[in-house]
Amino acid sequence: MKFLVESYLSVISKKNVLNQAAIMTGARILGLALGAVGMVWAARCLGPKNLGLSGMVQNVVVQASLLIGIISPTVLVREYKNAKSEKAKNRLVQATNGFRLLLATVLCAIAGLIMGFGLVPSAYRFAGWFFIPIFLLTSIQPTWIFQATEKQHFQSMIAVIQPALAALLYLVWFKPGMSAGADLLVNSIVAIVMTIILWKAVYKLSILKEAFFKFDQMKEILALIYRSRWLFMSVFAIYIYTILEQPLLGWLYSLEELGKYRTAVNATNAAQAFFTIIPVILYPRFIEWRKRGEDILWRRQLKLAAFFSVGGGLISLLGFVIIPFLYPVVFGLAFAQAAIPCAILFLSKIVVIITGIFYWGLVTDDRHDRYLSLAMLGTAFLSLFLNLILIPKWGMYAASTVNLTSEFIVLIVCIHASIVRTRSRVLKRF
Repeated sequence: MKFLVESYLSVISKKNVLNQAAIMTGARILGLALGAVGMVWAARCLGPKNLGLSGMVQNVVVQASLLIGIISPTVLVREYKNAKSEKAKNRLVQATNGFRLLLATVLCAIAGLIMGFGLVPSAYRFAGWFFIPIFLLTSIQPTWIFQATEKQHFQSMIAVIQPALAALLYLVWFKPGMSAGADLLVNSIVAIVMTIILWKAVYKLSILKEAFFKFDQMKEILALIYRSRWLFMSVFAIYIYTILEQPLLGWLYSLEELGKYRTAVNATNAAQAFFTIIPVILYPRFIEWRKRGEDILWRRQLKLAAFFSVGGGLISLLGFVIIPFLYPVVFGLAFAQAAIPCAILFLSKIVVIITGIFYWGLVTDDRHDRYLSLAMLGTAFLSLFLNLILIPKWGMYAASTVNLTSEFIVLIVCIHASIVRTRSRVLKRF
């Protein structure tokens, strides 16, 4: 273990990276603590059915957000890092923001018509309206710029505001028996505050000094969409094998089952937000390491993967022992059945961390985008097939197990692609 820790520290030995990691770790810990308090209290006050109903609305937001991601943030980071002038960087930011605002406005108008004419089940007549503010505001939050400018530590500090404000609203306002959609109102308020803060931060921390939106750069937009096509397919596939299981639970099993499962998803997503700090920080470093040589990048990836595999494996085993005892105490007996699925999802998030180490190395250029996209689409279709068969009988136990299986498949794909690339590039040097 000492060797693994020393290897890990040697990989991220640059001072600025260590400082960013320390800042982001502290910010994430604080954010997770505040978010956990709010999440637990909201679940207890809403109950499984209402939590499941609001989860269905939030999943529609996620589905619509897939269209916003037709311009991949990964491609935007590449373009920004490779731009040769400040003017080019400004144009990239403005064109992207303009496209997102225009597309989000159109989709929100369609949603407004659907809600206005009552074309949704009666249970969603109130909660469904919150799709509009949540989707519109999150669509125009320029979070990718922080990664492009290597300012993720500032973003993490800002992000603490989100769970803090949400927890404050939950604790002050919520009480047992809250109606469906109350948590969506909280999310809407928080989205307004976060969007304003993020906009101001972009102007302060980046080179953007002009208008935030521009709508006269369609040629640049089409070029970005084209370059993003394979990564967009990857994101679509990832949605299918990591998130689509949630609305499938609501449709094929019950809203109560989805509400229980959402507590497990939220708990493990919080853990993932903490665990993935280093891979996110290191993506710009991966680009630099690759410029120095494929073998250099590969050696550093192996050290990182070894560190997270050993540490994550031990933590996961501990999770299977502790989580079943703590779950009913924390969330209440109504959610106790989600304990084992939560432990399974926690292990899945550990696998995601290791996958990310190899995935972010592969997307330092666009040569593997197609391969990764096709592999992920294959995984997604397998996941969808298994969920459609297993969820009606086994509910959230099936959903969590299929999720874990899918993540292992993607990990194997990324490791294989990394080995092939490293060997081919090294051999070309001789």
